[in-house]
Amino acid sequence: MNDFPPGNNPDSNTPNNPPSQPDWQRWELEHGFPRSGPELEPTPRPAPVDVETARHLWWGVALIGALSALYSVWTLFGAREEFAQSLLDELAAQDAAADMTVESTQSMVTVMLVVTIFVVLGFGALFLFWVKRMRAGKMWARMLLTVIGSFIVFTTILDLFAMASTAGAMNIVMGVLSIGQGVVAAGAIYLMHRRESNEYFVASRRR
Repeated sequence: MNDFPPGNNPDSNTPNNPPSQPDWQRWELEHGFPRSGPELEPTPRPAPVDVETARHLWWGVALIGALSALYSVWTLFGAREEFAQSLLDELAAQDAAADMTVESTQSMVTVMLVVTIFVVLGFGALFLFWVKRMRAGKMWARMLLTVIGSFIVFTTILDLFAMASTAGAMNIVMGVLSIGQGVVAAGAIYLMHRRESNEYFVASRRR
């Protein structure tokens, strides 16, 4: 005869009587979604198609911006002698040239271009981080990208009016890149603010 109360029999842990579930499994069954913790990492919430497409467009904006900056640096580096002489003439006209020579001015221009490259790369990495946070549903990241994108679109409109009076291969290439960047940024802004995207950002903020 079994003298153990029901449920306390040490021999009852058989295939017909499986062991009780861990706490985190019972918590999931009661609440209907995974619990955050070391036992189980929460699965990321899928983003709408519009948000995913906007992320890809922002990548395009970053790529075009980097290409524009690097093209400008490459062009100025090729004409650094003329640029240094022009800078030296301006300083001499303002009595600020001191003991500077063309060679020292060229070295200064080269250092400025190298610093510009590092600044472009740093800002590009930061921009992609903002895009990643936007994809995660962060409202502040969407707002920040909207402000940056609006500024890009505004400068693109100005470039459209200026292209008619520009001359030279560099100015034409820069104008085309600027227009393409503005169009892509406008598309990304539009997709981030569509109805499904708004619902996604609002739901993510409540989490």
